[in-house]
Amino acid sequence: MRSIASFIHRCTAEGAFPGAVWIVGNKDVVLETGCAGVLGAGLGSVRPDSIYDIASLTKIFVTLALMRQMEDGLIRMEDTAGFFLPQWRGAPKAHITIKELLTHTSAMPSLTGLYRYAPTRGAMLEAIRLCPPRADSPDRVLYTCEGYILLGEIIAAIDTLPLDEVIVKRVLEPLGMKDTCYRPPPILRERIAAAEQCPWRARLLRGEVHDENAFVMGSVSGNAGIFSTAADLAGIAAFMLGSGNADGFLQTATVNMMIRNYTAGRGQNRGLGWLLAGPGSPAGDIMPADSFGHTGFTGTSIWIDPVSGIYGVLLSNRVHPSRDNGKIFRVREIFHNLIALNYGR
Repeated sequence: MRSIASFIHRCTAEGAFPGAVWIVGNKDVVLETGCAGVLGAGLGSVRPDSIYDIASLTKIFVTLALMRQMEDGLIRMEDTAGFFLPQWRGAPKAHITIKELLTHTSAMPSLTGLYRYAPTRGAMLEAIRLCPPRADSPDRVLYTCEGYILLGEIIAAIDTLPLDEVIVKRVLEPLGMKDTCYRPPPILRERIAAAEQCPWRARLLRGEVHDENAFVMGSVSGNAGIFSTAADLAGIAAFMLGSGNADGFLQTATVNMMIRNYTAGRGQNRGLGWLLAGPGSPAGDIMPADSFGHTGFTGTSIWIDPVSGIYGVLLSNRVHPSRDNGKIFRVREIFHNLIALNYGR
């Protein structure tokens, strides 16, 4: 049986990504951690504390913040966008609910290349507000970043704070995450993995959000923009395996509600903010149907198996120097297979 370390080193050598950090653990301890490769062409070696643009793993942080607002009695799953955002009242999609946004089953369409015709934060929010409802049936899951941009605006409105401050207050400080942030300061640059040589911005991205829509939003958005380490993300996984109650962060009932399957038979299995094993998931061949996690476009992922009580975090910059590298999709599934084989039961 191949070790996880030898597999990741082989993937690096074969060009799946310039480098990566991984952690496997359970709710109590880290079982394995390692790193391989470099932060980018001509840059230093990856270290255990290297920082990556986690892309859509940002959505996990937004979800956790929203769950804390729910426990504070500020929100419920059937509340609508129009209830919290006055400018949405009377808009074509004002009836969209929090639950629909979290499960990607709302009337929100996926707007390809939104940043190209909505070049400012105000224009982007207006385009999302006024765009027609999706043409296909909301009975099917349609993954959209636009829905999470809207969720970011909602949770900011609820706390009457900028989104990045909500995430600090609701998630980062309670969980003790010191290496996770939007818009990392220059002092962290040497620890940050390079992302793409961006053709739209005509520069190499390092410490600058890769997602174009998030960049237009001022690099603070509900869909992407957070930078983090494998160790910080492992803390979220361990918390989820512990079924909540870590220093009162979230209650067990809330954690269980998040990982319920709300979309069986609708094209993909979705919890509240989490992707569950099934069609279109990176769970691999062995992880059970109860496993769940999330992925990020830049080459990041977190996957959690509550049956065996283990998790795996993999951070890479597979978009460096170009996003035209799809090897990560196969890599993730094999990585999860090896976690299950080496540490499952």
